[in-house]
Amino acid sequence: MAEDEPAPATITKTANALAQAAEFALASLVNLGWTWPNIAFAIAAATTAATGRFPRSATILGFILFVRLIRFPEGPMSRSDQPATGEMVDLPTGATHYEWLEATTLLSEVPVVVVHGFSGDLNDVRPLAARIRDAGHRVLVYDLVGRGYSACRGERHTCRLFVSQLSELLSALQIQRAHLVGNSLGGGVAIEFARYFPQRVESLALVAPVGLRLAKRTYVLTRAPLVPDVLFRCFLQFSLLFGLEYEWADVKNPKYRTMVQAYKRRVAEEPALGRSLLSTARHFPFEQLGPAFAAAGALPRPVLVVWGDGDRTCPCAARDVRRLVPRADVVVVRGARHCVYTEFVGESARAVVDHLRRAVA
Repeated sequence: MAEDEPAPATITKTANALAQAAEFALASLVNLGWTWPNIAFAIAAATTAATGRFPRSATILGFILFVRLIRFPEGPMSRSDQPATGEMVDLPTGATHYEWLEATTLLSEVPVVVVHGFSGDLNDVRPLAARIRDAGHRVLVYDLVGRGYSACRGERHTCRLFVSQLSELLSALQIQRAHLVGNSLGGGVAIEFARYFPQRVESLALVAPVGLRLAKRTYVLTRAPLVPDVLFRCFLQFSLLFGLEYEWADVKNPKYRTMVQAYKRRVAEEPALGRSLLSTARHFPFEQLGPAFAAAGALPRPVLVVWGDGDRTCPCAARDVRRLVPRADVVVVRGARHCVYTEFVGESARAVVDHLRRAVA
C-alpha cells in the first residue's frame, strides 16, 4: 500500500460519520415538515421560478409548499433516543413508554394506573404516583400518545385513541383489573375507559378532570386552518409556559421552576409534542363526557373527584359531579388551581390513598 493511501479503517470511519450526518440531516428535515411531497413541491417551485416563464405557477407551487411546511408533517413520529427508566412496548396505537413503581409491601394485588394530563408526561404524575406507592400499592405510569417517549402515528387524537392505548397497554401487561387515577385530560381518559370497560375498573379517582366544562373554550380556536399550526409549531414553548403559569397558585414554588425547565427540555426533544397537543385540542371532547360521568354512577366501587377551588382551567364542578355520580366523594383543596396534583401533592395523594384504602377494604 502506498504511503499516502488512506487506511481502510480510516475510510470506513469517515464513511460512517458521513452516513450518520446525512441520516441526522434527513431526520431533521422530516421533523420540520420536509417530507418527500414537500421536497417535490420545492423542486418544482424552484425550477419553475428559475425558468422565469411561469411566474403564476411558481407562486402557486410556492404557496402550496408554504402551507405544507406550516402544517405538521404526516406519518409516524417518535423520539430517536431511549428512555433512561421504564420500558417500551409496541401497541397497535403505537410504541408506548411505561414504568412501574414497586411497593415494598402490598395492600392489594390489583395495581394502580395513573394517567397524566394534556401536555404532561409520566414524570408529571410521578410525585403523586410515588405517594400512592409508599402507601402500599403497585403503580403503573405511562406516556400518552405523542408525549414523552410514546410514539405518534399521525391519526386524530380522539378520546377513543387514548382509551384504546390504555386498553392495549393493560392487555399487553396482562392486567385484568386496575385502580384508575386520572389527572386533567387523563381524568377524561380514565372515566371514558370506565364507561366502556367497567369490568376492568376496580376503582376510579379523578383529579381536576376534563369532561364537563372548561373556564375558557379556547380549544375551539384550534379548529381554524393554518393559524393554530403556526402557533403550535413556532410558539409552543411560550404557549405551554403561559398555560402552566395560569395553572399554578404560587409561581415562586420551587416545584414550578422545576416543571418549567422540564417543559423547555420536552419542547426541544419531543418531535411529536406540538402535533399531538394540537390534534388533541382539535379532537378531544373536553366538555362532552357527561354520559361517561353518568355511567360512572353505576360502578360498584365509589368514585373520587379531587379539585382545586381556584381551578381556572377546569372549574370545580362539584355540584354537577354529585348530580351525575350521586355516590361520588368530592374533595376540594383550598387555594389550589389546576395543578393541584403536583403543587398540592400531599393533599391530593392523601385523598387518593384514603379512597384506595376504602376500595381495597
